[in-house]
Amino acid sequence: MRRAVKIGTALGAAAVVAALGGALAVRELRPATASADAPLARVPGPHGTYTPVSALQPQVPKGARIDRYTLTAEYRTLTIGGETLRAMTFNGTAPGPLLVAHQGDVVEVTVHNHLSAPLTVHWHGIPVPGAEDGVPGVTQNPIAPGGSYTYTFVAKEPGTYWYHSHDNSFEEVGLGLYGAIVVLPKHPLYPAQRDYTLVLHEWPNASTAQAMMESLSSGRSGFSPAGGMGGMGGMGGMGGMGGMGMMASSGGNTAGGSNSIQHVLPGPPLQQNGFAPTAEDFAALDEMAGMYGAFAVNQNADGNTVLPAKPGDLVRLRIVNSGNMTHLLTIVGAPFRVVALDGHDIANPGWLKGVLLPVGAAERYDIEFRVPASGAAYLVSADPDATARAELRAAIGEPGAWSAFQPVPAATLEREPWFDFTDYGRGRLPGEAVFRLHQAYQVRYGMKLTVGMSMNGMVYAINGRVFPNIPPIVVHEGDAVIVHIVNDSPYIHPMHLHGHDFQVLTRDGRPVKGSPIFLDTLDVFPGESYDIAFRADNQGLWMFHCHDLEHAAAGMDVMVQYAGVTDPYPMNEMSE
Repeated sequence: MRRAVKIGTALGAAAVVAALGGALAVRELRPATASADAPLARVPGPHGTYTPVSALQPQVPKGARIDRYTLTAEYRTLTIGGETLRAMTFNGTAPGPLLVAHQGDVVEVTVHNHLSAPLTVHWHGIPVPGAEDGVPGVTQNPIAPGGSYTYTFVAKEPGTYWYHSHDNSFEEVGLGLYGAIVVLPKHPLYPAQRDYTLVLHEWPNASTAQAMMESLSSGRSGFSPAGGMGGMGGMGGMGGMGGMGMMASSGGNTAGGSNSIQHVLPGPPLQQNGFAPTAEDFAALDEMAGMYGAFAVNQNADGNTVLPAKPGDLVRLRIVNSGNMTHLLTIVGAPFRVVALDGHDIANPGWLKGVLLPVGAAERYDIEFRVPASGAAYLVSADPDATARAELRAAIGEPGAWSAFQPVPAATLEREPWFDFTDYGRGRLPGEAVFRLHQAYQVRYGMKLTVGMSMNGMVYAINGRVFPNIPPIVVHEGDAVIVHIVNDSPYIHPMHLHGHDFQVLTRDGRPVKGSPIFLDTLDVFPGESYDIAFRADNQGLWMFHCHDLEHAAAGMDVMVQYAGVTDPYPMNEMSE
């Protein structure tokens, strides 16, 4: 039986504590002072120069092959999990069409907006040029209803990626504006006979979907299922700054602002015992399940997906999580190995059996296995939520594979260990450049993630501040940057950096032991801490935000700004 939708973001501080049964005390947090350098700063580049982000265009190689695609955003009525709802789609489906390119190709995607709401498209995980990132009010103007826009970039990095709207994305991604994009390598490290892409998604029920549509139609954003406003919306209260197109918040963390942090919820103690899941971890996994009416694999929430394969076939399964929740997945019936994370191959991955993969929001896992002689292997969920377990699954093998499936008891699945990516694989890939924890870094940034209360409800903060009142991380071309992340909250925060990959150096103070791990989205559980590093090698204005899109809409965002790069667009159009 499905539970009632969650009510947290629609309530004030006292009501939320009451709703939690008083289990979470709140402590005072002194609100930060408004700063003129948030969310962007006026910092000159080399020789005192300034460059608008719109000038950072792709360098298209002469004679390169061009892969052209068209995405048409349009309303469709879909039946998901037995319930009919009005959705937003690309080319009539959700997910939208799988886009497949080859490494080195030029990708050209023309987007037509047939919706009544504006949108943009972000190319999640692909290091596109600064002008092509798809963030409204930062890298482009939003695509207005009836308008079109063409994105162009070179597919330099092979791997599994995805695309989605970045305008009011809690609503627009939630209602269907997402899809996968695969860049095939020139020289596959792990070739397979069968290659499938599965996009996981959580769908609202029909009444919630209708309310989300009404929220978009009214020009609001940050919808919460209880009828409140979960976030800061399009930041319409922002005023001009210095002629640079940058805006400052009038209601961010200033005393008396409507989104001023009044209290902060305490997080659990910092984790010290490796990747053994805690009670707080399981509670955080299940925290959002009641928001959703169905859990889909591609567009199927019936739990009967079958992917054709024959015994002996080597299968590559590309798993893309386009939702807001973290899901626990595993393969039953065959040993498997994780050959890539977030599009990046892992050196010498080992074989696994009876291990759960915590696939966070916006993350991608590429796994490989051989179909057994019995005829099928099965992707199954070990989520705490029974509906998710019933619907997030797929059989890979012969037709009728589900008739032979022997379910694994939920209690057995829950006891299986979690995949530890910090001690997996061995060695490194040829030519792979890596960071060291104790090398020289030009930029060091501490990122403390907390959850607080404002007059409008819950807000999600970085270093005690709520976006847009968070000063940027300013970098110069070529800088080595290290970020220390601490999750001092009871919730999961999948932190995504636009335009760059980062290497994970430590978790909970312990150095990574196995193959170097490069990600663009890091799922940070309650009490966890990480050190990550990246090279500032892609000029632009880049968001670094939580990819639980409700959290992003409610403040958990910071900008990575290259010195001298300015925003020529009106930032009052900026939206998650």
